[in-house]
Amino acid sequence: MVPLGVRVLPLLVLFAAGCGSAPAPDGGAQPGRIDTCAVFTEADLKALDLARGQRMPNKPTGCMLGSPRGFRVFLINEEKVTIADAEKRTHISFSRNEINGRRGFLWVGEESACTQGVEFGGGTLQVVANVAGAQVPIDACDLARKVMDVIEPKLPD
Repeated sequence: MVPLGVRVLPLLVLFAAGCGSAPAPDGGAQPGRIDTCAVFTEADLKALDLARGQRMPNKPTGCMLGSPRGFRVFLINEEKVTIADAEKRTHISFSRNEINGRRGFLWVGEESACTQGVEFGGGTLQVVANVAGAQVPIDACDLARKVMDVIEPKLPD
């Protein structure tokens, strides 16, 4: 029988080898993954009336951005959720669409929230706009689409 320490040590070495390693030459983007907070430039944030994002470390990983006008936007990597998977979820409405030629979907989960997703890697990248706290009426789907229009051109193929 192999002692526990001998079995665990290689795993710890592999885990530690990934920590602090240099980002990939393409800016850190891996197939099917982007840094959901870093994708926004200052100009993007200003145009969308959003503040710099806060990382969401739990699964699914993503970034939460707020607005001085009271709405919130979430950018989420759904690595294993395809468009077909998203269509099976509970929602008020679901429609397939395209953003700059990339297959996507628009999903209304509740009256104050809307999700615009696009195919990305083996899953989807989703923008969830929640306007429940907005100071003025805002169309959540319009907001989600505007945010995705800014992000999609930055996604690797």
